[in-house]
Amino acid sequence: MGNPDNPTAPPPRISLVGPVTPFRGGIAQHTTMLHRAFSKLADIQTVSFSRQYPSWLFPGASDKDPDFAGHSEENVDYVIDSMNPLSWRQAVRLISDFRPDVALIPWWTIFWAPCFGYIADRLQKQGIRVTFFCHNVVDHETAGWKTWLSRRVLLRGSSYVVHTRADKAKLEQLMADPNILVHPHPIYDQFPHARGTLPRRGRVELLFYGFIRPYKGLEVLLEAMRYVDDHVFLTIAGECWGDSEALSRRIQKWNLSDRVSFEPRYHSAQETAELFFRADLVVLPYLSATGSGIIPIAYHYDTPVLATNVGGLPDVVDDERTGYLVEPGNPLALAKVINNFDPSSAPRMAEHIRQKKQSMSWDAMARAILKFAPSVSDNP
Repeated sequence: MGNPDNPTAPPPRISLVGPVTPFRGGIAQHTTMLHRAFSKLADIQTVSFSRQYPSWLFPGASDKDPDFAGHSEENVDYVIDSMNPLSWRQAVRLISDFRPDVALIPWWTIFWAPCFGYIADRLQKQGIRVTFFCHNVVDHETAGWKTWLSRRVLLRGSSYVVHTRADKAKLEQLMADPNILVHPHPIYDQFPHARGTLPRRGRVELLFYGFIRPYKGLEVLLEAMRYVDDHVFLTIAGECWGDSEALSRRIQKWNLSDRVSFEPRYHSAQETAELFFRADLVVLPYLSATGSGIIPIAYHYDTPVLATNVGGLPDVVDDERTGYLVEPGNPLALAKVINNFDPSSAPRMAEHIRQKKQSMSWDAMARAILKFAPSVSDNP
């Protein structure tokens, strides 16, 4: 395999599988940015989807970003249909013809077990090494059979990349002596500059952003809002994987409508920029987590976060420097930090965030993966 730091060596050859723009969501953004970083350092082949999810499964209006309607990422083959095994064979054929040094496949949910398990198995049988990029080792809403199925798929890999020590530990529980690279989640620096169009409504602006799922603990944050000062305002921006009307009723029942703005819909990149720019704190009241793609967006806008001390979140949140950490499931602990927060501390925390994110680039992660892949080449 070529050495990315040696200009005289042949470039490494990488096959990357996964969703890229115009698909939306954290995994698609991650794969797109990784594709672009590899394009500077390697001969890159990216195999993406013609259809990602059937319409009945995806909770939003569409799994494609309307801001990128008609867009195709350069040097990407959009061929994989999650519901059509013939397309999985086509993906294997494309990768096999390319003869990569390594194929990098994302893993985040067992929905992809049939497709990615098939692709990884066929590639390994052809002598092509597979590295799984584990965003989640097991599903958030896990069960014994899901863990078993995740393990069955992941055993078809030769090595693994994760963003947190928590995911490394989970992999080590699933299998014996896995080859694992741990690298921090890069900053999502593709988001646009904010124009400052959103008016401030109080002394402290809070933001909860992203898909609303039970493990993210939004109800704990809403309960905390009952105990915070009247000058604190919260915006909830994201689509619901569940009953949005139930959340609306909860907000009304607790008389929070004047201080909680609930926007259960997709938000464009520019709307996202404005929301993070206005926020004094981005709140992640998660009950469980491996990592989060929300923190890299917050850090892009130099915005501190208030997160729970679960999973991989402590890996990226330096308490009282880039944000705050509290125990999960505790609304009073959240309320205490919020009430004690002084917006005048923002410049100091922003400086800590700028220092931290210097090592959190996509190019740095791509280089780390390229160096890691040869280091495990003798360990199938």
